[in-house]
Amino acid sequence: MDYSESIERTKEYIRFHLTEDLSAEKIAAHEGYSVFHFCRIFKEYTGESLMHYVRGKRLEFAEKEIKNGEPTSLVAYKFGFETPSGFARAYEKKFGEKPRRKMNA
Repeated sequence: MDYSESIERTKEYIRFHLTEDLSAEKIAAHEGYSVFHFCRIFKEYTGESLMHYVRGKRLEFAEKEIKNGEPTSLVAYKFGFETPSGFARAYEKKFGEKPRRKMNA
């Protein structure tokens, strides 16, 4: 069975719901699969776990907002991180630098 369309729909769903509470259960239910089955299929097609993908997308979108001047702490909460320090650690791990707002000269 080819799940590629389902995976693409899922990626789009995730992108449009990044600031909401996204769980593996909620995402799998959106596509009509059990959590176990869908997580296995997602990893098979993308090479990464479902929630790792969600976290990565949240960080990518958060980076854009920070670079556009949004305060780091507000961006952290907006994208579902419990604390700004937890967000900063995840950001630094992904991008190799601390989150900083772009300064206009």
